[in-house]
Amino acid sequence: MDQQSGLNNFFRFKNSPLLHGQGIFSLFGRVNYSQQVALLRILAVAAEKQLSLIDVLETFAKDVRGRWRIQILRLVDLLRSGVSLAEAIERIPTVIPENAYFLVKAGAESGTLPSALNLAAEVCAERRNERDFLRPGIWVYICSVLVIMSLIISFICYWIIPKLKKIYLDFGMELPELTVSVIGVTNVIAANILFFPPFIFVVYLLQKYLIRTGYLENRWRPTFISGIYYPRLKAPDVLRFLHITTESGRPLLGAFETLGRSTKNRLMAERFSAILEDIRKGNDCWTALHDYSLLSPSEVRLLQSAQRAGNLSWALKAIAKSIERRIDYRMALIREYLEPALILGIGCLVGVFVVGLLLPLVDLMHALA
Repeated sequence: MDQQSGLNNFFRFKNSPLLHGQGIFSLFGRVNYSQQVALLRILAVAAEKQLSLIDVLETFAKDVRGRWRIQILRLVDLLRSGVSLAEAIERIPTVIPENAYFLVKAGAESGTLPSALNLAAEVCAERRNERDFLRPGIWVYICSVLVIMSLIISFICYWIIPKLKKIYLDFGMELPELTVSVIGVTNVIAANILFFPPFIFVVYLLQKYLIRTGYLENRWRPTFISGIYYPRLKAPDVLRFLHITTESGRPLLGAFETLGRSTKNRLMAERFSAILEDIRKGNDCWTALHDYSLLSPSEVRLLQSAQRAGNLSWALKAIAKSIERRIDYRMALIREYLEPALILGIGCLVGVFVVGLLLPLVDLMHALA
């Protein structure tokens, strides 16, 4: 079978909705998670079967539309210009899921790219199926509440408060301190209302800049959180890469050298360098990972036992999944507490606003009675 025939067989499922990612978001040019996972699967199969990535991606690009097609063609241009796959996907931030970048780049650095792509596709597909992990609806809900509240407050500031203030002044009433404070805040908001859209746009551009320069992970998390305070956020990626290294028969010492070069997080790179120095001094690598807060004592004992039993590869993959589930559970728990706290905070803010405006009205009604 020639290469073109192989490509046709490879794309026999080209009309699948998973690949196209058709939906309402595609109409607005958004690249969704399912499209990214689909491309990751295609790259994994192409690398495993040693197909030409350029030909595969060109064939794939014929069946997609919008911004997704533009990004695929850009990826093709980068590959055709001689850029490696790992560097090409690093230049296009949304072409594959963000949690797959580290694994793919580390796999390319160590020469285990097909295995890294396969594992990244498997992990990302599992996470896509976990509704609790994605839950885009809660962010849409929170943003909708904030936008509606902002519109209502803007209307009250512009239309209602000036009339109330005129009524109170006409009756010569001495306004309570809370009302004076509320009116002062609304005056500031009304005077600067036109600056809010540019401010939001600047914040958006700043977020994009911080993501591109590596100061934010997963689009919102500062790098110092995983680099200093909670390194276990990176433990699943590290263990999965060590799993790939173990399966390919490569030495673990070289894997730790690759980890330091592959991560965008400068603080994590320093941590990996310190772990590598400990290993070179003769210390056990699992103990070194525990000393730098990536593994717990029970996980260290399990990995040491698995290494002696010759079952290290399975143990690395299983522990990575276990750590990831615990992290997701804790994040979901934090989110469950933050959601009502946010709504309660907004309710208190609205309550203070309403009480501040209506308090003089009660005094006025008593005076008129």
